[in-house]
Amino acid sequence: MKTSNKEPQRFKAGEIIYSHNDPAEFIFLIHSGKVRIESKHGLELGILETGEIFGEVGHIIESPRTVTAVAVTNSLIRVIDEKTIKEKMNKADPVLAAIVRGLSLRIGDANALAEKHWLELNVYKSLNK
Repeated sequence: MKTSNKEPQRFKAGEIIYSHNDPAEFIFLIHSGKVRIESKHGLELGILETGEIFGEVGHIIESPRTVTAVAVTNSLIRVIDEKTIKEKMNKADPVLAAIVRGLSLRIGDANALAEKHWLELNVYKSLNK
């Protein structure tokens, strides 16, 4: 994967940007297009659009990717490398850095809980068939 912060990288509709359990080396900024975030088992957690950032959770909490990101449309996405992220976080007010870390942990927990309930619902639905 290109790591340039200057030129957005092109992703075709349907292309996987990263997968669950991949190393969290980069954060992504959508320059144009749409990206779907999916849980480990395929639950759609959200559709992100131009101007939104994704991929921050795994990087900030220093864990592998907890979700999969897929281009919904042809997309231009700026890939922000680890060095740049660390520089920004080191320059941030410590209170803001703590808030970002706390929110990242909560996003990961919320995604896991949503997927747990979704899987349980699918089990119950399958019993009614």
